[in-house]
Amino acid sequence: MYMKNHLRLAVLAILSSAPFFISCNSNPQNEMNSKAMEKTDSAAVSKFTAAMVDNKKDPSCGMPVTAGIEDTVHYMGKVYGFCSEECKNEFLKNPEALVKNADLK
Repeated sequence: MYMKNHLRLAVLAILSSAPFFISCNSNPQNEMNSKAMEKTDSAAVSKFTAAMVDNKKDPSCGMPVTAGIEDTVHYMGKVYGFCSEECKNEFLKNPEALVKNADLK
């Protein structure tokens, strides 16, 4: 009896949510929105250029900013570009120590 009740509740939960999932997955507009979001996300990586930042090299790892900038930080009136979020986070832990590695323009 106990198992039957749990089984009934599980089936009821699945059936009550099924129309929502079916309607969302079968909606062509959602597919278009999803594809547009993918394009936006991939374009976000290249939205920064070396001309937008004050450094020639990533202060954390030394990679030239001309190789690509994923994120930036404003620090002491300058804009620093970073090749990855990890490098940016490393810089934020101790910017005073790493700012000398930036090789400013």
